[in-house]
Amino acid sequence: KEVTPDEEYPLLPPGDDIDNTESDDDTTNQNLVEATALKKQLYQLAASYDRGFGATPKARNEADDIIEQLKEINPTKDASRGIDGEYVDGDVPLRAIWRMVWTSAFDVVSLGASPIAGPSAIYQDISNPPIATNIIDFIPRAQTFFPTSIIPPSLLRAEVTTRASPRKNMPNRVGLIFESVKLQPIEFLGQKVDNLPALNVDFTWPRSLVEQVAQYVPALESMMDGDENADALGYFEVDYLDEELLIIRQNAPGGVFALVKVDSCEP
Repeated sequence: KEVTPDEEYPLLPPGDDIDNTESDDDTTNQNLVEATALKKQLYQLAASYDRGFGATPKARNEADDIIEQLKEINPTKDASRGIDGEYVDGDVPLRAIWRMVWTSAFDVVSLGASPIAGPSAIYQDISNPPIATNIIDFIPRAQTFFPTSIIPPSLLRAEVTTRASPRKNMPNRVGLIFESVKLQPIEFLGQKVDNLPALNVDFTWPRSLVEQVAQYVPALESMMDGDENADALGYFEVDYLDEELLIIRQNAPGGVFALVKVDSCEP
């Protein structure tokens, strides 16, 4: 008897679907291998070019290309979930302390041009959403050239407090309202001075008053949102997020940040 094509390759009954679990697992594993290799390349660039502060145009292009590839395989499709503090079972993908390892943002890279003080560690503290705090530690420029036996360490910490919120129909966008800036001396010539009063600047103050204070505070103006309205809503997009690495893209003045998860931001 001649076998017809339908008999040799019977159609699946209506409602029966092919199980794609295995192919989905293969794709996930492939993406994991690819992400591991890409992250290694990004970390190598970060170490070679001082987190982007000393990056050449070629290095920036290489980093941008790596970040674009990571964006394509981003395993987190709803990074802003629970960022407003209204979460269930602690399910907040962004909740952690993140330390910057790479940036192309001009407002941050330009901080490295100061001959007086330079940026040390930079953090994004989202351990207590909806509060997200940008932290920049500044050290005297001379401190990077000489041993502590010649120049005892000094450190000034700047904290920019923002309130985060999700954006409707944009699961990987986080809205930010800038609330205040605090400048706290931590150490001066090897002596702890964190008991000294901090300088606090509230963004609810009139813009003109904030700008007057910014004239006397290094980097304060660059840490403001840059809009005419000091409480204007900013945001960042999450390009990549896993258990180890966060990559965000800020709306203005632009640029990307790559940050790794850490246990603490204590100076």
